[in-house]
Amino acid sequence: MASFIPGYEYDIFISYRQKDNKHDGWVTKFVENLKGELETTFKEDVSVYFDENPHDRLQETHNVDKSLENKLKCLIFIPILSQTYCDPKSYAWQCEFLPFIKMAREDRFGMDVKLRNGNVASRILPIRIHDLDPEDVKLFEKETKSVIRTLDFVFKTASGVNRPLRANEDHPNDNQNKTFYRDQINKVANAIKEIILGLQTEPVVSEKKKTLPEDKLRTSVTEEKKPELERSFNLTRRRMYSGVTFIALIIVVILFYPRIFKRDKFENIRNPEGKISIAVMPFENLTGDTTLNWFRRGISSLIINGLGSSGELAVRDDQTIFEAIESMDQVFTASISPSIAREVAEKTRSETYITGSYQGREGLFRILVNLVDTESGEVIWTNKVEGDLESSEYLGLADSLCSEIKDYLEIKALEQKTDYDFREAYTKSPEAYRYFIEGVDLVLTSEYESAINSLKKALEIDSTFTFASFYIAFAYNFSNLSDKNEPAFLWTQKAYYAKERLPLKYQNWLGLWYACFISLNPEDMIRYCNLLEKSDIESRILWLDLGVTYVDFFHQYEKAIEAFEKVDEISRERGNDWKYDRYYNAYCEALLMADRPKEVNKIAEKGLMINPDNGWLKVLEGSSYSMVGDTVATRNKISEINSIMDEYSMSEADNETVLGNMYYYAKDTVRMVEHYRKAYNLEPENRTRLSDLVWALIRYNIDIEEGLEICQKVLDENPDILRWSWMKGLALHKSGNHSEGLALMKEADEKYNAYFKYLKDDINEAEKALADQKNN
Repeated sequence: MASFIPGYEYDIFISYRQKDNKHDGWVTKFVENLKGELETTFKEDVSVYFDENPHDRLQETHNVDKSLENKLKCLIFIPILSQTYCDPKSYAWQCEFLPFIKMAREDRFGMDVKLRNGNVASRILPIRIHDLDPEDVKLFEKETKSVIRTLDFVFKTASGVNRPLRANEDHPNDNQNKTFYRDQINKVANAIKEIILGLQTEPVVSEKKKTLPEDKLRTSVTEEKKPELERSFNLTRRRMYSGVTFIALIIVVILFYPRIFKRDKFENIRNPEGKISIAVMPFENLTGDTTLNWFRRGISSLIINGLGSSGELAVRDDQTIFEAIESMDQVFTASISPSIAREVAEKTRSETYITGSYQGREGLFRILVNLVDTESGEVIWTNKVEGDLESSEYLGLADSLCSEIKDYLEIKALEQKTDYDFREAYTKSPEAYRYFIEGVDLVLTSEYESAINSLKKALEIDSTFTFASFYIAFAYNFSNLSDKNEPAFLWTQKAYYAKERLPLKYQNWLGLWYACFISLNPEDMIRYCNLLEKSDIESRILWLDLGVTYVDFFHQYEKAIEAFEKVDEISRERGNDWKYDRYYNAYCEALLMADRPKEVNKIAEKGLMINPDNGWLKVLEGSSYSMVGDTVATRNKISEINSIMDEYSMSEADNETVLGNMYYYAKDTVRMVEHYRKAYNLEPENRTRLSDLVWALIRYNIDIEEGLEICQKVLDENPDILRWSWMKGLALHKSGNHSEGLALMKEADEKYNAYFKYLKDDINEAEKALADQKNN
C-alpha cells in the first residue's frame, strides 16, 4: 500500500526491540489497536510498516539492506521507547532510528513539519512504555537535537510497578499516571493525522531553510510583528486565555526588578565597589614535618594569585598581608591565632579572610580551608582537598582548592546582584550563574528572546542547571514568541525530567507546570497549588504564578487575590513595592472578575507610580470606573487610552478592540460587543477581530443565531480550526441542539493540547442539559 504522499513507501514505520514483544506481544497488540483507530480517523487507508520478526541481534557492523532502506522512506517514524530501545548497538537503533533521522533531514520535508494550527511537530513520534533512564533521554535528545516529547503508555504505581499500559487493565485506577489505553491510542491517531495533514499542505523547502540552528529549540512561526510595537504594546498572559482571545495591544513596559535583598551572612562583606574583599592568611603546618613549612606561605600565595583574576572579588596581595602581620610584631612564619587573623583582616580592610591548615604524611595530605566573616568572626564556608604535597601534585591541589573558593565566592557575590527570588539557583559554575542572572533580569524587562539566549548559555555551561531550563520555559510562557506556548511545553518537560536536582518545594512548582501543560490534570494542578501554598518559598514570582493559575485554570478569583496579597506581604517585609508590572495587571484583573472594582484603583495607582506608562492598568482602571457607574471618570480614562493609542500610531480598529476589552472586564457585554463589532467592521479581513465578536455574541447570549451562522461560514473554509468548532458547539447547545453541540465541544477538547476551564464548563453544562432533556 502506498503512502498518502507520492515518493514515500509507507505513511508510518513502527520501530521496536524484539525483546519488548516476546513476552506478551505488547507491540503487536499496540499496532493492531492503532490500525483500528486510524481506520476511524482517516477516510483513506493509512499504510503502516511493522515487522513482527526483525533481526534484532544484528550488531552495529551490519548495514541496512536495500529493502529496509526503502521501507524507512516514510512520513512518520514511531519508536517504541522501552528500557532497552536506546541502545547504540541494537538493530533498531543503528538500522532504523538513526537512518530515518538522516533520511528525514535530507528529504524534501525535513525533520519537523508545521501543522495547520501553526504549531510545529517532529516526524518522529515516540511512544514511551517504561520510565526512561536519564542517560537514555540524553542520548535520544542528542540524536534528534530536540527535547524528547512522548505519548506515554506507562502503568506506574506507588509500590514501584513500571510497565507498559495494557488495553485491558485489572485495576486501572491504580495507575498513578491516570492514563487510559484507549485514550492514548486516540491521541496517537490524532497526532498522526495532524502531522500528515501538515505534510500535505506544507510547502516543500530545503532542511537548511526550514529549521532553526541546532542550538535553538524548534518552534512555530508566528505572524510578522512590528518590533517597536512589540516592546511597547505587549499584553501576554502566563497561559492562553480561556475566554475571549484578546489582541495584544495595550501593554506593559516591565521594569527591572528592584535590588531588594533579604539580609544574610554575605550582606556586610562587600566593599564600596560591590566586591567581596578577602585577605588570605598563611596556612598552619600540622604535619610535624618542618621541611613542609614552605607551604605555609606557598599555598596562601597560590590562592591569592588564583583569586586575583576574579572581577567579583577584591583580594589583598601577600605583601600587604606580610606587612600587616609584621606591623603587629608577629612573625609571618609562625602560627597565627584566630584573634590575630581577624585583626590582620581588619587592618587590611578586608570584610572576609581565609585561614587554613594542612596535615598528613607519606604522600597523603589534607588541606583544610575556612572562609570567615571579619566583623562577626563567623565561619561562612569550609572545604578540604586531599593529595600529595611532596610532589608536583601540590600545584593541582592548590589550583583545585582555589577554583572551589573562587566559584563559591563569585556565586555569592553574584547573588547580591539579583532579586532574592532567584538566589536558590543551585549551580557550581559562576559563569553559568552570570548568564542565569542576566537571563532572569531580561525576562523581567520583557526582553524575552535575549533572556532565552542567556539562559540557554547557562545551560550549555552547566547541563545540570535545572533552574535555567525552568526559566526558559518561564520566558516562553510570558512571551508571545510562539503560537500556543509550544516551546514552553517542551522546556517544562525538560526541566521536569531533571526535577530531582532541585529541593522538594521547587519540584512541586515544576509539578504544577507539568500538570498545567503536559498531563492537563486538574486534580494535580490543585494538589500542587495546595503544596506550594504550604511551602516556605518566599518568592513573589511563585505567588504571582499561583494567582494567575487560579484565574486561568479554575476561575477562582478570590484564591487568586489571596495569592496576590501574599506578594504584597513579601514586598512589605522587604521594604519596597515590587517593580513588576505584570503583578499589578493580574491583581487588578482578578479584582474585577471577583466583582471588587472599588479596590482596583488602589492597586492600579501603586502600579502606575512605579511605571506611569503602563497602559493596561489605565484600561483596567476604566473597567473599574465603568463597573461602579462613574461615567465621568470612565470618559476621562477613555480619553487617556485614546491618547496612548494615538501616541503609538495604533489603528482605529485596535482602539475599538481595546475599549471592547475594557468593557469585558467591566462585565458590560452590550458595550463590549458594540466595540468588537466596530473593530471587525473596520478590519473585516482580520480573523481575530471576528473571533472576538463571535465569541461575545455566543457566550453572552447576545445573538446566538448570528454567531452560529458566522461559525459555519468559517468552518466551511477551515474545518480544522478547533476554536471555531468549540464556538459552533457552544452555539448549538445554547440553541437547544445539545447533542450535536456536545459532540463538537468534546472533539475540540480531545484535540486541544491545553486545559480550558471555559470549555470544561461548557461540556458539563451541555451534558446536564442533554440528561435533563432525556429525563423529560
